[in-house]
Amino acid sequence: MASDRNHSSKHPLFKPTPDEIRALVLDYLCHSSYTDTARAFVRDSTIKHLDADGDELMTPATSDGSSGDPLADTLDERLAPAEIRRDIRIHILSGRVDEAAALLNTHFPSVLSEEREPLLGKYSDSSPDSFDYKPKTSVDPTHLALNLRMHAFIEAARTVPLPYTPPGNISISSLSHSSTSPLSPMHADAAGNGMSDHQQELLHRAQSLYAEAQSLVKPADRVTYIEELSKVSGLLAYTDPENSPMAVYLTQKRREALAAQIESAILYRTNRLPVSKIELYTRYTTTLWALCNRWEVKVPPASSWPAGVKLPVQPISSHKAAVSASHSQSSTEVPLKKGDKNLAESSNVPMFDLTEFLNARP
Repeated sequence: MASDRNHSSKHPLFKPTPDEIRALVLDYLCHSSYTDTARAFVRDSTIKHLDADGDELMTPATSDGSSGDPLADTLDERLAPAEIRRDIRIHILSGRVDEAAALLNTHFPSVLSEEREPLLGKYSDSSPDSFDYKPKTSVDPTHLALNLRMHAFIEAARTVPLPYTPPGNISISSLSHSSTSPLSPMHADAAGNGMSDHQQELLHRAQSLYAEAQSLVKPADRVTYIEELSKVSGLLAYTDPENSPMAVYLTQKRREALAAQIESAILYRTNRLPVSKIELYTRYTTTLWALCNRWEVKVPPASSWPAGVKLPVQPISSHKAAVSASHSQSSTEVPLKKGDKNLAESSNVPMFDLTEFLNARP
């Protein structure tokens, strides 16, 4: 038993280095495009070396000019794609579809083309042990291009701006202009056929979208997009679409759904994980413990637990839960005590509760 424990405790996951913890946090910040926070985190979390008097020792630069901190030296390369993804997302959430498409074509061309681009830099999450994850929404370039064009039609049909304020203090030259599409001149001088110039433009856009949908290779795709276009083109029937039955197509939720789909496609096409590593680890742990609980796997003897490992603070069995409930009216669960080890070792593996785990005392 002791040898098992010693062997388990030597696994690197049980004794992560400070740099590994920093890299895990930085991965989350980069994945979420929190670029300013990421820079502050790397700067403030750098490991400081002190002399005998407690004064900080200045780390000399290496021969290649690097600082000696791998995270700091590679930070700009890590953040560059995240900043572009953030800009694309803000453009879509602000109704600037053409600007978003331009950035996609420049920096992530494979999202809207048939060819998958090579990895960006050497910090891709691809490895021999990785899995090829496909997002829930389509990553087909044809679908994405058509979705963008369809949403551009929706934005052009607006008569009332829909402002969007990016979180934090975003100050980017490419985002400095108006955050919403201009008002649609629905009341411009009428043309000879009784339609305004803008209505004619919208009609031409709708006809172009129908032609593009008709050219889709898969019959099921053609049916789906033509049906959706038949609904969206209903915006043409109203001079005040925001106060019509078609208003549902003009909501911020529509922008959010498109932005999420495009971001998922970017991550997929650049061979990056669709979620941060810390979220992936949490999902894996939650699923693993849930399966063990469902299959009634028993908790291993405490003597085989790696050093520092404890059970979750929630009760490990329904019997334990019933006992706790009978002694307290509080909904807060009590930690497992040393005297309960025999019960623990005869009970099933508990469910993993992330909230309880984060709130537990070390």
